Amino acid sequence: MPGVRLAWEGKKAEVPRLRLPLQVVETVNASRADRGTLSCDRDPDDGWRNKLIWGDNLHVLASLAVELVGQVDLIYIDPPFDSRQDYKIRITVGDGGDAANQDLAKLSSVLEEKAYRDTWGKRVESYLQMLYERLVLLRELLSDRGSLFLHLAPNVSHLARGLLDEVFTPDNFRAEIIWKRTTAHADANCLGSVHENILWFSKTEKVIWNQQYTPYEDWYVKQYYRYKDIDGRRFMSGDLSAAGLAGGGYDYEWKGVNRMWRVPRDTMVKLDQQSRVFYTKNGIPRIKRYLDEAKGQPLSDVWSDINPVVSWAPEKLGYDTQKPEALLERIIKSSSDEDSIVLDCFVGSGTTAAVAEKLKRRWVAVDIGRFAIHTTRKRLLDIRQCAPFVVANLGRYERQAWQDATTGPQVKAYLDFVVQLYGASPTEEFQHLHGTKGRRVAHVGAIDAAVSFAEIKEALDEAAAAGYPGLDVLGWEFEMGLHELVQDEARACGVDLRLRRIPREVMDARAVDSGEVVFHELAYLGVATTVRKRNLTVTLTDFMLPNPDLVPASVRSKISDWVDYVDYWAVDFTYGTGGHGDTFHPQWHSYRTRVDRKLERTATYDYEEPGSHTVRVKAVDIFGNDTTTAVEVSVT
Repeated sequence: MPGVRLAWEGKKAEVPRLRLPLQVVETVNASRADRGTLSCDRDPDDGWRNKLIWGDNLHVLASLAVELVGQVDLIYIDPPFDSRQDYKIRITVGDGGDAANQDLAKLSSVLEEKAYRDTWGKRVESYLQMLYERLVLLRELLSDRGSLFLHLAPNVSHLARGLLDEVFTPDNFRAEIIWKRTTAHADANCLGSVHENILWFSKTEKVIWNQQYTPYEDWYVKQYYRYKDIDGRRFMSGDLSAAGLAGGGYDYEWKGVNRMWRVPRDTMVKLDQQSRVFYTKNGIPRIKRYLDEAKGQPLSDVWSDINPVVSWAPEKLGYDTQKPEALLERIIKSSSDEDSIVLDCFVGSGTTAAVAEKLKRRWVAVDIGRFAIHTTRKRLLDIRQCAPFVVANLGRYERQAWQDATTGPQVKAYLDFVVQLYGASPTEEFQHLHGTKGRRVAHVGAIDAAVSFAEIKEALDEAAAAGYPGLDVLGWEFEMGLHELVQDEARACGVDLRLRRIPREVMDARAVDSGEVVFHELAYLGVATTVRKRNLTVTLTDFMLPNPDLVPASVRSKISDWVDYVDYWAVDFTYGTGGHGDTFHPQWHSYRTRVDRKLERTATYDYEEPGSHTVRVKAVDIFGNDTTTAVEVSVT
């Protein structure tokens, strides 16, 4: 293909296309802002549901092609800037406000969830390869009227422009927007860096464009609109003379002035009757051009009127590089229509999804960070009449693809990899035990199934028979409600049992190489239920982190009660019914926001008919990790 291309060592033009099925794990039909006013069972008329997806966006984008190829009108992405650092999330603990928790801004705990990893390798080539692969897939999702806005810092925007020229062609370049994000800079030895770049490309020339306007600046108004009508309207005077006008004009005398005019006499009469003619001191007529203050100036490619999200702003959610809603509002309004699909696959704190929702666009939001998904969900739940949306991931399909690409189909290779990553030594002398770590043994759960009670029981019996005092069970997922049951079994066997989740970071070679993979022990979630005829009350009674010693002292000092560790909890009172399968349908939720730190501990629900029900409860801690449990209830 002709044209200029950006080349780098090891560039791969072939883009991976693992089209894996999306697994819907949660369906949200009503926000907290609408509690009691909207049905939790409402469905959109056209069958579309907005999507919040947790996973590697490379695989997610390929999977979305099945449904969305050629249908997305606007893509905004704000990927990591290759700045060689890891941005952290600021968290707040308990009921206290930000002022009491500002010292938690830069946690170094192993429990800390990074907002996103801004280290794509030591060479810029790995960063460019990451970006190139995603741009190819994103272009395929765009409609013929679609646009892509790529937001980057100046240190990589020049390289990204070359990639966009290659993927979209130079003919589809629309603008390079300069966003002046701040006026402050601390480096006195060079020019202050106060702007970022937003590169705008379209898929074709038939691009959606809704002209936007910015308020007139004072200097512009004073310089060009110096005159005022008696009604106060500002205007500039435009020439009515035809001098230099191509094609000539109209020759006649007007109030003592004889010359060639731009308009015929009858038009001049109408303008004069409408008080649209302004006369200079010399009696020369000039036309009034009024300042359209309602619209303002047509938008240019330099945006200096949108401020960054300051630390005290209500929309601030704790992300170092969070973008202001005003910035996304301008982009979404200008390059999409109501009901257009808007996509962001580096969604971070959820600004794109939240603004798209408020502007009545459909949206797809993707991020690899668990905390980003949690933050975005809470942000959406605070929007009144938020349209239904689903939370999805690639689940076991992504893990299976990772296994095929790394350890291969041999189960032993997979087991040994996880065991060694956990810091244990592989063993072959047992049937259900896969590694040893001092006086403890380890069992690794299957890649495509939740660890079951029976599976843990077999490992416990084998560990006890071999004389090991401790057992660590490592699993991607665990069956609900088994925490206390298996602990009772472990105590009966005389074995210290610890259940640890295999983190998604296991599938990230960069995280593995850097030694950042941590197997967190499962938290314990306690709930109590009270039934009065058909009314059910669910009370949150306990939440326990099994290893609080791993929590930094700066956080522990803020904890006054176990509930301070809980950031969000929700209840599905009719789990598994109505054809929902194993999808969680939160019918009630309570969570902490920056403005409202209180967490309700009791949820109630009225059943329409008597019967037995499974009630599923989900809690998310302040680090973004979720814990679920289920209880059975009967109403009469």
